[in-house]
Amino acid sequence: MNQCPGKVEVALGDARLSMEHEPPQRFDLLALDAFSSDSIPVHLLTREAFAVYQRHLATNAIIAVHISNHYLDLQPVVINLAREFGYKVAIIDYDDDDAEYWLYSCTWMLLCRSEDVLDSKAISELAYGAGTNAAKIPLWTDDFASLFQILK
Repeated sequence: MNQCPGKVEVALGDARLSMEHEPPQRFDLLALDAFSSDSIPVHLLTREAFAVYQRHLATNAIIAVHISNHYLDLQPVVINLAREFGYKVAIIDYDDDDAEYWLYSCTWMLLCRSEDVLDSKAISELAYGAGTNAAKIPLWTDDFASLFQILK
């Protein structure tokens, strides 16, 4: 954090619960990177969670969701959330065959209301659109989320 030019504040605890009690932050980027294990925090990918995130975002902000998981296909879940909240989607894969053995491939989904942001050269050169049929998966809410429907 010593090399970060911006103001950095750390809030210990569950991110969603912490954000529910904070005033709007106007983030330009919100990264959700908690889904690569075999036990994912489902409550971070619900309609109610995204309503909390949306309250904290600046205009044209990006929500970046790391969906890499060996057991679950999270893409349709995030697509449904994007549709619900009116976000455009770009997907970026990282897979470097020459990388060190401890570096894994990963997939990030970028959600933004501004097509201009997603069409920027930095993103559009690496990104592709969603290719999933999310209609088969119901929108996740705090009252309903099924991991069985997204098992690989």
